[in-house]
Amino acid sequence: MDRQKILNDFGFNFKMERMRQKLTQDDIVEKTDFSKAYISNVENGRHDLSMVNALILARVLGKTIEELIG
Repeated sequence: MDRQKILNDFGFNFKMERMRQKLTQDDIVEKTDFSKAYISNVENGRHDLSMVNALILARVLGKTIEELIG
């Protein structure tokens, strides 16, 4: 599996789940202390996030990293 596809899949699935839960990017910022720009870049597959940050973002939504990769 290619690196960019993983980032795109994680970001897309994260965004869809965030929206399904009716959470805004600002809600995620409040829960994680990540910047809004960082969240936007993750959602758009433009940030090569660490495993720790991926885990933090997944847990905020009550999901696993695997579920967000798809």
